[in-house]
Amino acid sequence: MSLQANAQVATESTATQSELNDDGKTRKMNGRKSSTTRKPRTPSPAEANDQQAEATELMDRSDATINSDVDTQSDAVAPPDRAKNVDENTEIPTHENSPNPALEASSELADATEVSPCSVGKPEKFAIELTTEKLIELLQKVSQVEFFHDQHGNPFVWVPTIGGTSYFECLPLHSKAFRARLVQLAESYSTRPTPAAVINNAIKAGELLAFKVKPRKLANRHRSVDGQIAIDLGDLEWRMIDITGDGWKLCKQTEAMFFRPQHMKPLPEPIGGGDPFEFFDFMSVEHDDDKLLVLCWLVSALCPDVPSPILNLTGIQGSAKTTKSKRLRDLTDPSVTPVLGDLEMSNLFLTFQHHAVPSFENVSKFDRRTADMFCRAVTGNGVERRKLFTNSDQVLYSFRRPIIINGIDTPSTRPDFLDRCIVINCERIKAFRPLKGLDEAFQKARPRLFGSLLDLLVATLRLLPQTDPSGEFRMADFAHFGRAIAVALGKTPTDFDNAYRSNIRLQDKEALDATPLTIAIKAFAKRKPANNPWKGSAQLLLGELRATAIREIDPNVLGDLPKNARWLSSKLGELVTALKTDGVVVERLPRTSSTRGWKIWIEDEANERRRSKMTPDKKIDDDLDNRDLFTEKDEDEPDSPT
Repeated sequence: MSLQANAQVATESTATQSELNDDGKTRKMNGRKSSTTRKPRTPSPAEANDQQAEATELMDRSDATINSDVDTQSDAVAPPDRAKNVDENTEIPTHENSPNPALEASSELADATEVSPCSVGKPEKFAIELTTEKLIELLQKVSQVEFFHDQHGNPFVWVPTIGGTSYFECLPLHSKAFRARLVQLAESYSTRPTPAAVINNAIKAGELLAFKVKPRKLANRHRSVDGQIAIDLGDLEWRMIDITGDGWKLCKQTEAMFFRPQHMKPLPEPIGGGDPFEFFDFMSVEHDDDKLLVLCWLVSALCPDVPSPILNLTGIQGSAKTTKSKRLRDLTDPSVTPVLGDLEMSNLFLTFQHHAVPSFENVSKFDRRTADMFCRAVTGNGVERRKLFTNSDQVLYSFRRPIIINGIDTPSTRPDFLDRCIVINCERIKAFRPLKGLDEAFQKARPRLFGSLLDLLVATLRLLPQTDPSGEFRMADFAHFGRAIAVALGKTPTDFDNAYRSNIRLQDKEALDATPLTIAIKAFAKRKPANNPWKGSAQLLLGELRATAIREIDPNVLGDLPKNARWLSSKLGELVTALKTDGVVVERLPRTSSTRGWKIWIEDEANERRRSKMTPDKKIDDDLDNRDLFTEKDEDEPDSPT
């Protein structure tokens, strides 16, 4: 091809590029500019035809490049039937004459107001830069996102999962999970990156919207409304188990009812028709009464309306207390952290808030404040804390939890704590087996075991209105529930009462035997029959107890007795109920003008039980020790002169 032809083609190509640049719709193309000033010669007819064909081919390639760039920028807003190839006489659409993406979005939003959550799909992308207002509008009208706050004033959001599914999940508004979800949704709306400021402002705007609606009550794993129980399965599909007296069923959550802490693991998909006593193939207990109490606790833990007592697993090393705690929790509230060891008072209320069935291992001893916190967690409690040290905002926590603890001994002898406990003594395992095989067998049986508990819960709800609610126990709601469970298992309400009563007396006796003060009181009270009780002030009683410890128990016990009368009075108030179960009666006398005393005696029946365990020689010694304290008079003894 001649130099003149090259120069001519390059000049025409450059002119075409300049026209497009003036329009401002394409970027610079790689055209070549001719820098020659040589005088062109006149081509021959054959050369002119070749030059014309080559120029036409070059122009076609140039137009194709231009159209490619134009289509890249306007593909999101151009009609689908627009021609892909244009020549130099075709007008390239600009932002002024192309359809407005924002108007199209608003039109689509208007059509999407009736979209149900189950039909939410992947929205069409728009070639616009999202603003905060537009993003909130798309979230609410296209994706059906709902902003709300819970009963404690914490903002939440009900948002669809990514991938065009019909599942929604409940996330805290200020969580990292929702921020990531918000970025993903923004990317699904627009082809342009959404600035971080828009995301931050959208979260702030969502918080304002959350407090414009009525609060919703969110539950952790277990929920009960008007006698209808719902259990969050914890799976990715956000399913739950709906339970009534007529049966249970799996269903999808159609509204926000639960919040999920990060540690939560899913429950197994239940299989009905199993035997609940199969659970004891994986958790050995000593007595049949203990099996009944454990099953009652498991079923009550699934029902948030019933305050469940603390399940206290005790035993020496090697009795698999921690393993049993994990399996109990795997059927009620599976967790990445199945057992906990942190009893820090500042974090304890957070643990109760985030764990539906908290479990603590290797618990040795509770102080007064910790024991009181556990008691309040059983019957229901609310805690207020400052949100930040720089302001006066408050954070509210409320909880009522079924709790599992394990340790060698009962961690507290306080009567309020013992009244809220079921103590299960675990025997040391004689033949140890590999834990891996046992865990695999238990995980295989979990769906069947969980289904059997749900079947038992359904039968209990059906029998509960026909069960007598009256009883002698402080945990009256649990006792009422336990009687119905016993009937559902083919037993009688009396079977449950006897098992529960024996368990309470056993733990009271163990607590009394473990306290030097109670040992001294029992030794002192055996000399005070019902017809001649001891009466006096706390100061006098302290002296009597010290003398009894030196004479009958051990002088070393003196160091463990109360140091003053005030402390003794406080301890006696705590031990009244436990001492009563052992036949020792402690009563506070009415206050006088100067002091307030105590009255102590041993019941005749308890005294006879004590003497029935003695040998004849010990009975004689006991009579001699108590002779001068009784009101009887020797027949041979002459009357004293007046």
